[in-house]
Amino acid sequence: MDPLDDRPPFYVDANPLADKHLTGIGRYTARLALALAAGGPVRFFTGDREVVAPADLSWDQDQDLATWGRRVWRGGRAPLGTPHPRSTAVYGCLRPAERRFPVEVSILHDFTTLVVPHTHAESTRGLFRGFFAETIHSSDAALAVSHHTKFDASWLCDFPQDRIEVCHSGPSLCVDRHLHARPVARRPNVGLVVSTIEPRKNAPFLMDWFRASTALPPDAELWWVGPVGWLTDKKALRRYERAEGRRVRFLGVVSDAKLCELYQTVGWSVYPSLYEGFGFPVLDSLRHGAPVFASGNSALREFAVPGVDFFDPGDASTLDAAWARRAAAGPERIDRAGLEDRYHWGRVAEAIRRLGRAGLADARAA
Repeated sequence: MDPLDDRPPFYVDANPLADKHLTGIGRYTARLALALAAGGPVRFFTGDREVVAPADLSWDQDQDLATWGRRVWRGGRAPLGTPHPRSTAVYGCLRPAERRFPVEVSILHDFTTLVVPHTHAESTRGLFRGFFAETIHSSDAALAVSHHTKFDASWLCDFPQDRIEVCHSGPSLCVDRHLHARPVARRPNVGLVVSTIEPRKNAPFLMDWFRASTALPPDAELWWVGPVGWLTDKKALRRYERAEGRRVRFLGVVSDAKLCELYQTVGWSVYPSLYEGFGFPVLDSLRHGAPVFASGNSALREFAVPGVDFFDPGDASTLDAAWARRAAAGPERIDRAGLEDRYHWGRVAEAIRRLGRAGLADARAA
């Protein structure tokens, strides 16, 4: 970006970038900031302070996001001052009731703390109850990451529906090119799960199915990429690794380049979540050529495209049935061109710009 650029900047709340592993909302925030930067200046803030990004910060979408996010979050702090009179701020998660910018847009990811409250600590539920009931109303508009998220907003939040725009997220990984570009041999017997291991992601259900299923080949392996999160007992997970039978491997947190390689290596992926606002791993798996078994609920149903088979995340027999359907159908062509057209960060950035322009116009008309 040209430091002399006189176009109004987009201010991005940097708090989601404090996530050590940059999963979920943190990755969305990073991707959106990078996409917005393609069309003009982007600045970061936390509370009433500006986060001063390093002068040599790369704005390329295809780099390791966790490293990028750490560089931004560890940047210097300066007084926010008076924002540009035509600027727009984007809150990627929670927000305060106090307004600081001419136009303010909130991202609505999901309503998981209200729909499946038992998968979160009470402190987390309290924070999001306050956001959905009160502080979101300080925003001029909201962008929902899926149609299902906007639908949930219609009955779980009284933010005006005509001020919520839907725009599907782009991919979380390998936006324009593969970070692991060398050829990789597929291993049809290996499945991959990508997510934080926490109650909503339904790990015990999946592990028990994987161990007991008679539908899978005896040499099948399951690899899980992601950190161990809240309300999860690490010791309980170890019993799956050590038990006799099919091999389960917990790979922990890996770099974006390694994750790209894994998606190109496995024969399939599985996403047994109890509830999702979008579902990055489904999109990322498809874009890397691996078909997906996904829970048939919430926003995941919006991935009703070739390469996705749905199951009930509470009924292991439906996962067996999905596996049998996939095996009987044989290789299915994944419509990558259609995915690129539908899930694109440039489209998300343009939606934010459009909401910013509309907010400024409303302010002038008031």
